[in-house]
Amino acid sequence: MNVFSRKNYLKTIRFENPDFIPMFFHINAACWHHYDQEALKDLMEEHKLLFPDYQRPEGEFVPGYGLDQRKDAPYTDPWGCVWETADDGITGSVHQHPLESWDNFENYKAPDPEKTNGMFAVDWNELKKGIEEAKKMTPSLIADCRMVILSFAYRTFAVM
Repeated sequence: MNVFSRKNYLKTIRFENPDFIPMFFHINAACWHHYDQEALKDLMEEHKLLFPDYQRPEGEFVPGYGLDQRKDAPYTDPWGCVWETADDGITGSVHQHPLESWDNFENYKAPDPEKTNGMFAVDWNELKKGIEEAKKMTPSLIADCRMVILSFAYRTFAVM
């Protein structure tokens, strides 16, 4: 089963009865500070189907947390929404938003799509460079990964 099968992926995003549902399985970042890390590493080693490329690291695993996944560190997204979480590694929820009153609408400024993907700041030129470099190394993999990135937009507009 190749999760990067172009034909199967297209069938999936078009709702055309794919042979299998492409998925990536991971252990949520919050698990690494709630459960015994050695037990989690054992679990990943024992389930090659879910973690096909896993290689056990030595020492403690310290996960990275997204800006909206940090306890006691509210994050304001480009729309002006303030995200908060009660646990590191768990995506927060919006606790404040810029349009609590319609009176604020006239002065509200939407994020600049040249500088953000709507959730985080993005340097589109750096992203493009990275994609171009990756294409040189593994063209078919990058083409299929591009499908993953674009599928959300396709699915959104296909069902509207």
